[in-house]
Amino acid sequence: MAEDEGQVFYPPRRRGLIFHLLVGVILLGGSLGCLILAFNQPQEGRFVLLLLGSAGLFAPLPWVFYRGYALMNAFYRLERDGLRLRWGLRAEDIPLPEIEWVRPARELGFSLPLPPLIAPGAVLGSRKVAELGTVEFMASEVDALLLVAARDRVFAISPQDGRAFNRAFQRMIELGSLTPLPPYSAQPAAFARRVWDDRPARWFLIAGLILTVLLLIVVALAIPSTPSVSLGFNAQGQPLPPVPGEQVLLLPVLGILIYLVNLLAGIYFYRRESDRPVAFLLWIASAFTPLLLLAAAVILLLS
Repeated sequence: MAEDEGQVFYPPRRRGLIFHLLVGVILLGGSLGCLILAFNQPQEGRFVLLLLGSAGLFAPLPWVFYRGYALMNAFYRLERDGLRLRWGLRAEDIPLPEIEWVRPARELGFSLPLPPLIAPGAVLGSRKVAELGTVEFMASEVDALLLVAARDRVFAISPQDGRAFNRAFQRMIELGSLTPLPPYSAQPAAFARRVWDDRPARWFLIAGLILTVLLLIVVALAIPSTPSVSLGFNAQGQPLPPVPGEQVLLLPVLGILIYLVNLLAGIYFYRRESDRPVAFLLWIASAFTPLLLLAAAVILLLS
């Protein structure tokens, strides 16, 4: 690659991807296991507890898989005109003249405070450091952090080869910048606001949320007066043996999971203009699915 075209550096990925994959598989397996056990419990109280356990184990899955996805697509691109940092929905373009210095964190002379809740492959977040100001971490490992000082903050990154990054930075400084990159910053929260500012998207998401909550309220109010219910029919068209009424809670739990999956998948497709119709189809489904589940709940409870 020509020097004018820049050079791309990647963070260490192997350990982080293995960690996030293992955590995701454990959470998903535990969630499915609790769900299967719930429907084999003759006692009503255990069913509710196992159902709550299944939902609790499923809840962090989107966060875990997003962090794995962000790590897999993260990179640092050093160009003659500036530095591009990418980590999931977080993006930062720094013009070369605004980069004041680059140095390893171990040369600071003091221990650099790390953000909370770090994990292999995900050293992310910001810290206020008296000597440096705001330090934003976009790294996968803490062993070889490299600090890039811009005008308003310091970025802590972790290219696989920090020395090669330093050499490339020195070459870019020697070449000089002809047309500096325009400063650019994209935060996940800002992206979420952009989705929220899209009126059709906002109305579909609000409608889906309201209908999902309504489904949960209807089922919760109906369960005390419905001690048992049949959840379907057998091959001969006869009703299945009755089960405790609490098992109808499966419908709002299913509705919540579908809403979350469609919400996150829609956000993923919303990033590109060409894929936005897919995002809207998913969010429309988020509004209509609880309607269908609400109808199913009413039929089951009244039968």
